[in-house]
Amino acid sequence: MTIKKKLDDYRFNLRRKQSWKYTAILAFFFLGFLSLLTSKFYIHTDDRLYHTKTFEPISTAGTGNITLEERVYYPTAHALDMVVKIDQGEGENLSFSAMEKANPNVKLPVKVVYEDEGYYVVRVNNLSPHWEALAFDLYQEEEENETVNVEDMTSHYSTDSAEKEDSQSFLTTLYSDQTKTKKGKGKSLQQKQDYSLLVNQLEKKTVKKKMQNYEKAIALEAKQKRQTQQEMNDLQRDMKYQVDEEKADTESKIAMKKDRIQSSNETIELYKTEQKSLQEKLKMLNEKEQDLVMK
Repeated sequence: MTIKKKLDDYRFNLRRKQSWKYTAILAFFFLGFLSLLTSKFYIHTDDRLYHTKTFEPISTAGTGNITLEERVYYPTAHALDMVVKIDQGEGENLSFSAMEKANPNVKLPVKVVYEDEGYYVVRVNNLSPHWEALAFDLYQEEEENETVNVEDMTSHYSTDSAEKEDSQSFLTTLYSDQTKTKKGKGKSLQQKQDYSLLVNQLEKKTVKKKMQNYEKAIALEAKQKRQTQQEMNDLQRDMKYQVDEEKADTESKIAMKKDRIQSSNETIELYKTEQKSLQEKLKMLNEKEQDLVMK
């Protein structure tokens, strides 16, 4: 009996050891799967790269807005052309600066290749093949008041010591992600006529967009006007069954409805006037485009 009991205990302990091994293997696979699911919380990932959207006005520290109209990267020339529109109030004495993520300590050469009526075509040169991201800063040059050193004038009997210092006012930064930037063929545009056509097409696109917005605004205002008119008609119909005190209150409401309808009429006329102005602007842009093509 003693030998048999020892043998049974041995078999039981053996099964326990094998069960422990299976449990350890299952736990290992479970922990591995869990670590895979949660790896994004502790494994380092690349920083998010910002990419400024086109045709979205950006408010600046100055008095106007800045809009990135176009952005094209030319790998062959290692250059990036950016078309920036500056609203009135920001368009004088601008300067630009650019640096890439691949070489953040190096300022890239920047050149204004075309300028016309608030549009700037700026080329950033010497980009690395894998520049990853670009920060494009815009500044406005500000001239400080002239100052004269009186002591220096007295000692040297000369007024040549008058100094004029320039300072820069930061406006905004436009960001570009290489993976999201449109690529162009060749070595970018070369002639002034090409840039004129490009800017003209962008301006036409902006004018057409504004015309569409006014069309939508007119339709919305007309819909609100019809609704107000219907409400006024309902009030006038209800007056037939009201006593004098109720009629006085209803007449006051009807007067407010009439004022609202008049306001809608004025707004619609204003929008139509703006539309006509934009139509004339579009006509001139089409004529300008034809002249540029004929050159």
